[in-house]
Amino acid sequence: MRFFRPNDQNPLTGWHVAGIVFLFFGTIIGVNVVMAFAATTTFPGLVVQNSYVSSQHYNEMLAAARAQDAAGWRDELAAENGILRFSLASAGGSSAQGLTVTAHVGRPSTTREDRALAFMSAATGRYEATEPLSPGLWDVDLEARRGEEVVFRRTHEIFIQSPEAGK
Repeated sequence: MRFFRPNDQNPLTGWHVAGIVFLFFGTIIGVNVVMAFAATTTFPGLVVQNSYVSSQHYNEMLAAARAQDAAGWRDELAAENGILRFSLASAGGSSAQGLTVTAHVGRPSTTREDRALAFMSAATGRYEATEPLSPGLWDVDLEARRGEEVVFRRTHEIFIQSPEAGK
């Protein structure tokens, strides 16, 4: 294949320049369209349904977070074979019992696998998820309640290893 070299017999014309410009900008625009499509079809960017309503309770959420930090709760979240295990203890070391623990889990970059997980009491102060998570990175929003009162709330990021990785 012989490359085009402008000379007297093969002059660089306006059509050639137009083709070069079209190919250059066409490539850039094509890549941008593909990237924009991929970005909008994976994660919608929606964290709350109505940001205005959520903002009205922001100071209350901050006060609750400060109170939780002042209480000195010690929590631990771990995963074994995709099953989440959660434990909660007071600052004095006594295990928190009789709680209703739930978690909203999802992938950081998509909403396709978002769901709520219920936890059941496994031992004193220990709670275990009722269903496993598939391997990969997960955002876990844990909430522990005693009746209607939210006792503890925290967001964790956890990586679930595939069963083959442990072999």
